[in-house]
Amino acid sequence: AFRLELPRMPLYASVDPEAFRKILGNLVNNAIKYADSNVSIRLLSFNSEDKVFQIEIRNDGFIIPAEHRQKVFEPFYRLKETSKQAGTGIGLPLARSLAELHRGVLELKEPQNEMNLFQLSVPIHQENEINLQEYETFETVAGKEAEEVTEQDMSKTPLLIVEDNKEILQFIQRELSQLFSIYRAHNGEDALEVLTKENIALVISDIMMPVMDGIELCRKMKTDIQYSHIPIILLTARNTLHSKIEGLEVGADAYIEKPFDLEHLQAQINNLLANRQIIREYFAKSPLAHLKGMVSSKADKNFLDELNRVIQSNITDMDLDVDKLSRMMNMSRTSFYRKIKGISDLTPNELINISRLKQAAELLASGEYKINEVAGMVGYSVNSNFSRDFHKQFGESPSSYVAGLKKDAAG
Repeated sequence: AFRLELPRMPLYASVDPEAFRKILGNLVNNAIKYADSNVSIRLLSFNSEDKVFQIEIRNDGFIIPAEHRQKVFEPFYRLKETSKQAGTGIGLPLARSLAELHRGVLELKEPQNEMNLFQLSVPIHQENEINLQEYETFETVAGKEAEEVTEQDMSKTPLLIVEDNKEILQFIQRELSQLFSIYRAHNGEDALEVLTKENIALVISDIMMPVMDGIELCRKMKTDIQYSHIPIILLTARNTLHSKIEGLEVGADAYIEKPFDLEHLQAQINNLLANRQIIREYFAKSPLAHLKGMVSSKADKNFLDELNRVIQSNITDMDLDVDKLSRMMNMSRTSFYRKIKGISDLTPNELINISRLKQAAELLASGEYKINEVAGMVGYSVNSNFSRDFHKQFGESPSSYVAGLKKDAAG
């Protein structure tokens, strides 16, 4: 049975219509989903002096224990005691967040008459305009979703969230948008469109999606040279060993089960990005660190092997630049630039210069050549320019580097 109780006097309150519909919609859906047979909605009586109005939503069925009354408002939390597990675990957290944006309160109160009781209290008048920017209507076109990134976001690390559930996507976006520039897609196919257009640093993807699921997206990313360097975190409600193995076999960098803790997700993101940065810095500052050491996938290792071969074959050509190199690698200039930047955080021209200096370090380490000979062998016609660039890159002059090698060899 469904029961609606309204006072005779109409209520006029300052609320955002769309957001308030979401609050009530999530509360009512939750009540209906977990009720055995009875749901009631009641707008409490009020008078002209009241500053707050209250709505109560009740349902029978499994009574939520006291120790779980706060936990039901946590993202992705679902009670194990009830067999009705069709929900996403995001409806109640979203409803509470929207209530708080109205300066209101959403609580799960003590049960009454063997019914769960959710109580929503909202000020009748709002002192300030309600800012609902993070709850904009979900866009279904990947291109439009990319337009949501503002000029202010451009300084943040760009992440792509791939999720077909509107509420989960909006929730993750809201939680991560303070630290990252967020792009969105609602299936794997749209995600590939975004990856083609934007320089994405990391992808977070659900597994079960229409059109193209997360496993196929991961497989395509890790085998396509355009995207194979981008880390991907897979989110899934399937917690079987087989599903974990499947995700790792296609090259997923991390695998997180739903429901998950947002701090866990943020820690995984930060860990993947930080590790990549450490590897990049080591490559740039260590004279003998190989380019291939920055990547883990087979596609990327093959790409960097070929890139290194092409650079070494043309290392004496001081006119070697991104245009020449991209042609020799059979890639468009844009794709090549994005690939190199994504792997090394360097521009192609910076990578060419570092490769010259690393080759010089290897030649000096062999002990077979003098410094001025090595400078010419890697394309420098002016020795002072070579010494300046070597010192700037590795923190010591070529002569100091050679002296250090001799000292180490002497023991």
